[in-house]
Amino acid sequence: MRATYKHDHPLCKRGKSHAQSPPLHIHFQQSETFSVVGGSIGTTTTYSAIDTIHTPPDTTTTGAATKPHEIAPWVPHSFWPDPNASQDTTILVWAHPNPDDMDEKMDRLFFQNLLMYVSDVAEGKEKLSVLQVMLTQHVSATALVWFPRAWFLGPLRWWIPYQFQALCALMARCAGMKPLIEKYMSENEWEEVQERMNNRGGGKVKAKKA
Repeated sequence: MRATYKHDHPLCKRGKSHAQSPPLHIHFQQSETFSVVGGSIGTTTTYSAIDTIHTPPDTTTTGAATKPHEIAPWVPHSFWPDPNASQDTTILVWAHPNPDDMDEKMDRLFFQNLLMYVSDVAEGKEKLSVLQVMLTQHVSATALVWFPRAWFLGPLRWWIPYQFQALCALMARCAGMKPLIEKYMSENEWEEVQERMNNRGGGKVKAKKA
């Protein structure tokens, strides 16, 4: 996925409070890797909540193949626009491995649905549904991290949020919500989802209507 942050946009000046900046979280199955094409991007990583600003020299080598920054599974992390950026920032971000037979994964449609929904919420086009966000996140094998520096809590820092997320996802399904939202996909993309579900023996599912 290619993402661009406009350095002079009011939301980007909010840094970690940007609408598309997720809370600290971990992924169970996949690495999340990014490369900074231009500008600068911030990350918060590990249970120590270390903030780092990344620029193209940090993640690429001029005249050679890119050297992206990989965030491995189980490493707490978050992304946010650099509020002090002096130019627009463009990054490439992807999750891997991404085999067709992997359940509960982050893929292009996951990023597309979640980010477009959050953007619409920030712009007042959609009402925020915590249940919808928790459901979409739950099917990507992701868990939030609460109180990261509270070392004495150990794995409870992600286990308790994950149980809360699972409950919210169950409530969302009972309310008729679906992980993917049809308005954020083309007809071909939705057919791709249908085919994937059928191949897994799950039968057809219906996307949430706009």
